[in-house]
Amino acid sequence: MRIIGFRTGRSGKKGFLIIVVFCLFIFFLSRGVYSWISQIISAELSSASFKGKITISDDNTLAELDRQIAEAGISGDPGQVKGKANRDRTGKGYQLVVKRRNGTQTFLFEKPGEMYEPETGRRYLLRDGGDCLEAAVHEVDGKSPYGEFLTWTEVNRIFRKFDKARVTDLETGESFTVQRRAGSLHADVQPLTAEDSGIMKKIYGGAWSWKRRAIVVAVKGHRIAASMNGMPHGAGAIGGNDFNGHFCIHFRDSRLHKNKVDLAHQVMVWKAAGRFDEMLAGAGAGEVLKIMLTAVEQADYKLGKRLVKYEPGAGAGEIDSALSGLSWFSAGEVSAPSGENGTVFTVKASYGLKDGTLVKNREIKYELIKVSGPFPWQVRGTSVTEMLREAETDNG
Repeated sequence: MRIIGFRTGRSGKKGFLIIVVFCLFIFFLSRGVYSWISQIISAELSSASFKGKITISDDNTLAELDRQIAEAGISGDPGQVKGKANRDRTGKGYQLVVKRRNGTQTFLFEKPGEMYEPETGRRYLLRDGGDCLEAAVHEVDGKSPYGEFLTWTEVNRIFRKFDKARVTDLETGESFTVQRRAGSLHADVQPLTAEDSGIMKKIYGGAWSWKRRAIVVAVKGHRIAASMNGMPHGAGAIGGNDFNGHFCIHFRDSRLHKNKVDLAHQVMVWKAAGRFDEMLAGAGAGEVLKIMLTAVEQADYKLGKRLVKYEPGAGAGEIDSALSGLSWFSAGEVSAPSGENGTVFTVKASYGLKDGTLVKNREIKYELIKVSGPFPWQVRGTSVTEMLREAETDNG
């Protein structure tokens, strides 16, 4: 009877309560331990158009980010195939790497309120619409040297006639102010003052030039990827600016006055947007060669060299030496492919060397090599170095 009393009497109720309290203690303890283990301790945010990154370490921001991820609406199939096919479907935007005590999560997004986790295939819709990441995104964008990849149609609505803008040269970091005066297929602009004209001329090495340069145009809160030429031409209406005429600024998909898209301007727009690799990802061999020659024509040897495959006897040093000897370069049409594998192209080129040598309409063969990496093809290094070696032989 005592045993039954113990089980059903006051002692039994007390024992039952102890067990319940103990279980609750274990439950909340485990939740606390799990919460501590899975807590976000830091996060890194980077932009697809900028190789740098920032670290988010503010405790309040991290706690709010943790809460937003935990309470997010989740969609997608976690069982689908992982890996390359599940990477950022947008091809642009931001990457957020969240570091916890028990592991790491990676998210990709265009809008901070809609994040994609490539490891699981899930999409997270944050309840605050991404407000917890707004300051970090703004900081990353401020660090990026690149501009927004906006189309001419979009830019034409933002950068209106008589609007003033700040132009920053991507390579030198020098900047000056312009005013848009005209242009329907691209922007016709003029430096605002004589000081602005002087800075622009300095960017071009002290001499006006038709060469295209990658720039970022800051106007009405936007920083837009663009390309400029550096030659005063046509009419100009701003007095006292020491600039006889206007110059052209091109944007994504804009056109020359003869209604034709200019490859050289577009290459510089890609560069100004940090999209050069992306735009060439699916290019054919002939297209890669065209763009490499275009970069050399614009004297952007750094960009051109990215499309050259180094090899013994034609490494970085030899390529640098070959290109640094040029004072100007002009390439004709790229022929249809030939050779055993259809990867040899013939181009007629004219160029001048800094030693005074002039070469006109030289027929040059360029071989393209299939490669792995950001570009599907690269130009064989000896194709570049042999071009000038032949000139030295003929003119020696």
